[in-house]
Amino acid sequence: MTNQRKWLMLGGLLLAWGMVTIFQMWDSAPTDLIPYSDTSGSPLPPLKDLELDPEFTNPRQTAKFSISRNIFAPLGTTRMSSQDEMDQAAKARSTSKASPPPSTTPPPPPPPGPSFADLSSQRAREQLNQFRFLGYLTKGGESQAFLTNGQAIYIVKQGEMLEGRVQVNKIEPETVVLSTQVLETGSHVQATIPLTPDTSG
Repeated sequence: MTNQRKWLMLGGLLLAWGMVTIFQMWDSAPTDLIPYSDTSGSPLPPLKDLELDPEFTNPRQTAKFSISRNIFAPLGTTRMSSQDEMDQAAKARSTSKASPPPSTTPPPPPPPGPSFADLSSQRAREQLNQFRFLGYLTKGGESQAFLTNGQAIYIVKQGEMLEGRVQVNKIEPETVVLSTQVLETGSHVQATIPLTPDTSG
């Protein structure tokens, strides 16, 4: 649609709106008509002098029904009487008063997690358990252990250090006892490494 057609349409809409507005203003203009009676043709008295007959029933009185009806209720449902509804509402109020309020006690706090010292000790113990005890030999009355951590094999004596941080505390035929210092806390952690079974046979 081109711009020229758009402007023409806008002008037509504005013109139609103006005509409708003028027509409504002209149609609602007050007219000074004098009311005449239908039979005699004489003018009726002004409206302010008219009085209503007190015995005339007011057609705008609200009708009272004995049973109220919910027009939004699904079809086929039976409607209770007003007395039944009041009884049910009173019963609901009495049960709500009788029921105890829900407990407002807060849930217990979660148990505390492990401390920083516990986590550090656990990490050091896991590092010690990465070593495997492959075997040992006795040479000159002194035991030597063969250990590995998956990357290298070490031949160590009792009291020696591995990787500058792990000390060999004891060498026995079935176990090796290793220890290390936890840097964060300064405490020492020990781990007993069992002899790895021979699976070659």
